[in-house]
Amino acid sequence: MYVLHTGRDKSILRVIIMGGDPQPPSSRESRSKHKETGKTEEQTMDLLNEEIMTLYELLERQGLNKSEWEAVTQPLVEAVNRAQLRKKAAKLAKCVGFLLVFLLVLYLLLQLLPKWDWSRIYYSDCFITNPYYVSRALTEDDCNVCESLDKVDRLTNVSSHVVSEDYLKNDIPFIVTDAMDDWPVMNTEQFWFDNITEMYLSEELRTIYPCELTSNLRLRPDDLRTFLKKIHNPDIHRWYGHWENCNKKAAKALRQIYRRPYFIPHMVDLSDSNWVIISSDFKGKVYKECAFHLFLLLQDSYYTVLYFLLQIDFQTELLWVGQVRGWSRIRLVPREPCDHFCPELLETITEGQMMLVTNLLWKFEYIPGEHTDNLAVAVGGFWT
Repeated sequence: MYVLHTGRDKSILRVIIMGGDPQPPSSRESRSKHKETGKTEEQTMDLLNEEIMTLYELLERQGLNKSEWEAVTQPLVEAVNRAQLRKKAAKLAKCVGFLLVFLLVLYLLLQLLPKWDWSRIYYSDCFITNPYYVSRALTEDDCNVCESLDKVDRLTNVSSHVVSEDYLKNDIPFIVTDAMDDWPVMNTEQFWFDNITEMYLSEELRTIYPCELTSNLRLRPDDLRTFLKKIHNPDIHRWYGHWENCNKKAAKALRQIYRRPYFIPHMVDLSDSNWVIISSDFKGKVYKECAFHLFLLLQDSYYTVLYFLLQIDFQTELLWVGQVRGWSRIRLVPREPCDHFCPELLETITEGQMMLVTNLLWKFEYIPGEHTDNLAVAVGGFWT
């Protein structure tokens, strides 16, 4: 114990050195006064700093040499160092604990993904459905706009104002023949299936799963890598597949090959997810409408033909489909109750053409073009 006498106010300042944190009586008195008077933390720190400076000046007047200075201050320095070390260790323990919990949760989610596709919840705009929100319901009055339709208009160099006022707001589908002229992939012969497969087989997207994968090749709905490897096999013929990229990395990768269509009004926000529609020499015929994951097999005398109609049940306000290679048959089916008043619309889109359809009135269905390789991309959208 060092007892140091001060001449200030005839008081005695005792500095107790016992290997722990220094607790001068004056400091304890200041804390007590702080609690009683409700002083702010800043005032308390100023008072403590003043007392430390008083102690320093007192030691200076004692004429201590270097070794005596080190002996006096060593317990205080060690206490400060221990406090800093405990603080750093606590922070490190929290970081390590958080990392371990995160890795454990991630591992469990990845193990659960093949059995339950939780990624749809992750990427959905709303985690909990608002019970007070009621989406617009289709009425018979809405059917007036499609009752006399017998074909889909084909437009060129159309303005976004015309698209908004004459088509979108009236739920009238249309095809734009020059929608993809400025896409780089449309102006090169070096883009084909290999570009798509290499993109999704890359290490960056190795652990990415699609939300929906439908194909005539028997696969799990999340096994995109096996599907891509199979279609590389030259012995595999007459196949089709389409899947949704609901993972942000996968969707971003596909966005490299397309651009926002020039005629889309600014009021339309395109969805983050997108679709790939791909097929090769697939022979399909419209036989009956099937559910999204169902198909009907019919056997003839030469080979099994898959008669079906592929249906994409898009949950956005609109959908555009751009034909990058090949062609596709499109069927637009009016939704109930307009299916009693409006005809089905059958169209074909060829390479470089794009169809846009709204979700309120129409169901979008397609079959791939025959005797050729086909590739299309599809993107949803919303407007206010």
